[in-house]
Amino acid sequence: MPHHDLQWILEHGKLRLTTPPVLYHCEPIWSWNVDSLPEHALLLVLEGRGQLTVNGAASDLRQGICYFLKPGSKVAAQQNPSYPLFLFLARFDILDTNGKLAALPPGERPFHSVFIRKVRSLETLAELVVSHRSNDPLFQDAINMLIRLLVEEAARHAGDFDSNAYEALHAIENDLARKWTVAALAQEAQMPRGAFARSFRRMMNEPPIHYVIRRRMEEAKRQIQQSSLSIEEIAINLGYSDLSYFRKLFLERIGYPVESIRENREF
Repeated sequence: MPHHDLQWILEHGKLRLTTPPVLYHCEPIWSWNVDSLPEHALLLVLEGRGQLTVNGAASDLRQGICYFLKPGSKVAAQQNPSYPLFLFLARFDILDTNGKLAALPPGERPFHSVFIRKVRSLETLAELVVSHRSNDPLFQDAINMLIRLLVEEAARHAGDFDSNAYEALHAIENDLARKWTVAALAQEAQMPRGAFARSFRRMMNEPPIHYVIRRRMEEAKRQIQQSSLSIEEIAINLGYSDLSYFRKLFLERIGYPVESIRENREF
């Protein structure tokens, strides 16, 4: 998504929701069909896979990709039942500084997209947007922050997405506990090992195995905060039989001893 479109919103206008934003775990038979989108829409894929067609142009729905749809677009979307979608959807008009309807600078495409490296960081923000009314100052702060983060991603990382390397990313997310190697991940991506490692690093800004460890520690933190499983059970579920090594990695990546997270869950 050309970042100047979103940057324009931040600098010259604001969003006015036309319907309440939603976070939606899609049902198996979910689909979305609109003959002519009456307003702008922002569709962020937090989990799952599917397909989006806008004015006849097809694009994959993948975890971490955000789509910016323009008014008048004919939209059709459906999910892959094997990988159910979890979506954030906001539909809105754009107002200028005088509070009147404004239009984005003209573009050739009815939609643009940007890949979000750390999509989990946006899930909490999306929850904050959904939980507040549009006239609540916290809502406007949250939606502006969400747009700003998307602008930053689009400006800094445009062109880094690689659909083959993404297959390895998808495999990691679906089996964090597996003893991944670069060779195994390259096989998932159907790429030579060296080419895969370079592409993955450009896409995620870190080597593949570093990403695996970071995601395991993030998931460990989530489970420690939100479940009653013992720390040993969580470590084993994430592929670590050596509890002392797990504690060491957790401290290095999260910044707190694992026990302190369990004792003080607001961290």
